[in-house]
Amino acid sequence: MRAVDAPILDYKIKQQIMDALRVRDQGEYIIGLCGSDKRAEDSVKRIIRRVERDGLFTKIVTATVTKKPDITNIQMQIGDAIGLSFDDTTDLAESTCCMCFGYSKRMRTAERANLLCAKMKELQTVLVVLYDLHGKLDLGEIGIPFGEDHNGCKILLSSTNLEVLSKEMKVHKLIQLSQT
Repeated sequence: MRAVDAPILDYKIKQQIMDALRVRDQGEYIIGLCGSDKRAEDSVKRIIRRVERDGLFTKIVTATVTKKPDITNIQMQIGDAIGLSFDDTTDLAESTCCMCFGYSKRMRTAERANLLCAKMKELQTVLVVLYDLHGKLDLGEIGIPFGEDHNGCKILLSSTNLEVLSKEMKVHKLIQLSQT
C-alpha cells in the first residue's frame, strides 16, 4: 500500500466505526476493532474525539483490560468515569446509590456490577471502550448493560486477536485495521 492510500483507508475505517456507533436498535451493540495495539489505540482516540465533537453519547467510558483481566480494577475505572467511586483499599462504594450497602461491609464484584449497571442505565447514551482485550470477558460480571438491557449503550472493544473478537466476544460488527 502506498503512503497516499493510508489516509483514505483510515477515513473509511473511521466512517465504518462512526456508522456502527450511530446505529440504534439494530443489534449492533458490540463493535470490535482488531489491529496492532498502537494502531488500534490511535484509531480509538480519534473516534472518541469525533464522538465527543458530534455529541453522540452522554458519557464515554474507557478502561484497559490487559492480559489477566482484573474485574475489580475494570469496575473501578468505569465507576470513576460515571461518578461512582469505589474505595480500592476497602472496596466500599461511595455514592448516593450505594448507601444501602453501608460503610462497614466489603463490596463484592457482583454488588459493584449491580451498582455500575444501575448507574449506567441512568445515562441515556453511553459508549464503553475496552482496550487491550486478550480473551473472553464477561460484560455482565463487570456490570456493563447493553442490548435489551440498555439500548443506548455501545461497547467498542480493541484487540490484536481477531478470534478473541469474533469467536470469544462475538462482536456484532468487526472492523480490521491494516498493518501499516
